[in-house]
Amino acid sequence: NLLINLVQNTKDVYKHLMQQNMPGGSSLKIYEYLGKLFCEQESSAARAESHEENDWMMEDVDDKEFDEQSDTVPTNESGATFNRALQKAAGHMENTFVAAFSGVILAVILLRDQATYVSQIRELMPQKKFDTMAFILKKFFVFMQMSHAFTPSGVKILEEIISMVLSLCG
Repeated sequence: NLLINLVQNTKDVYKHLMQQNMPGGSSLKIYEYLGKLFCEQESSAARAESHEENDWMMEDVDDKEFDEQSDTVPTNESGATFNRALQKAAGHMENTFVAAFSGVILAVILLRDQATYVSQIRELMPQKKFDTMAFILKKFFVFMQMSHAFTPSGVKILEEIISMVLSLCG
């Protein structure tokens, strides 16, 4: 909510995001950096999601290892495999969240002034389409609803953002 409120309710913040360069003498505009960050993080999340090592959960496992009456602890090898998978899942989640936060900021800019900025932001998206942003934002929305992380007003704003981005797809 804070991120959305910051950009949406602070007069002209979105204009600064579109017009100002990144700090440190960079010629890259802030919105361009956010678009680049979105693409990089979404790509990393997609790679992590498709990685074959996550298939460890589908391997044949000895039924006695999961016997409800058993007091045995999983082997060190299966525990280590689980920990690796957990670390990868955490990395995937981090990449998805960073992509989602970048996407939310860019989408709020479009909510404020779509006519002026839609072509500039579209140029930054994968295949110059908003489909990937819509996918990430929907995924983020589902997670935030499941975790009850948004207030009702935050849910409403995110629904509005997703609806607007979906209208730009195709």
